[in-house]
Amino acid sequence: MPTERSPSDSINTVEEKLIGLPSVMPGLQPTLPIQSSGAFKTESLKFSKQVSPRSRALSIALIAISAALYAAAIAVTAPIPTPWGVGHFRPGVVVPAFFAVVCGPMIGGAGAALGCFIGDYALSLFGLTDPLLSLIAGVPGNFVGFYMLGWFTSRYKSWLAFQVGSLISLIVGNLIAASGVVAYLTFIIPIWAPWPQDVKIATVLGFTLFWFSTMLPFVVPLVPILVRRVSKYSHGPLRNPGLTWGKPKDFAYVSLGITACLL
Repeated sequence: MPTERSPSDSINTVEEKLIGLPSVMPGLQPTLPIQSSGAFKTESLKFSKQVSPRSRALSIALIAISAALYAAAIAVTAPIPTPWGVGHFRPGVVVPAFFAVVCGPMIGGAGAALGCFIGDYALSLFGLTDPLLSLIAGVPGNFVGFYMLGWFTSRYKSWLAFQVGSLISLIVGNLIAASGVVAYLTFIIPIWAPWPQDVKIATVLGFTLFWFSTMLPFVVPLVPILVRRVSKYSHGPLRNPGLTWGKPKDFAYVSLGITACLL
């Protein structure tokens, strides 16, 4: 005569068939592989919390590398004289421009700002600049400029966008830096305070034009070459983010426009 089975026995039998593990094993309670959407979201949240610290660590490492390389490049070209004796000849902007293109706006902007301050602070030990001037002018100008460049290339994904973004970001970034320099001279250097407003505006435009014209010829031709070369040997974060060349005539038109701006 068959014995009656309790509902719990029936559940155990179903669990054994679904999971393949006996439900009577001590210390091991099988669970059905069915989760509600709330439980799935909870597990996903736990997983994202486990992964995010590694992503933050990688971002911090990339910012540090960009800042160190940029600071070294600043130190190498700092002795080259400039027309007004303020600011430096900086072809090393290729470094933060490269990181802005391959790693995104935040890494590009933060690496440029930090590298600018580190480089200027090191030069201040030799009397070549002032850390306060760097904080007022160089740091915000570098951050905004290369953040914009990274934003352009990450949003539009083309080398045409890189050219246009380089043009706009270097103008805006250098305009911010030049305005900071004139503000520093006006409020910190007493002899500058009574100067006419039109002279100060002309000084801002002069700084902007000089820095822009000495940075753009290095950024536009060298960054695409660096991206292609590094992407060839790198399978990590330093690789081409998928930028396309677009139509050659559009690329040529923008190149001619940039040349006209420099002339």
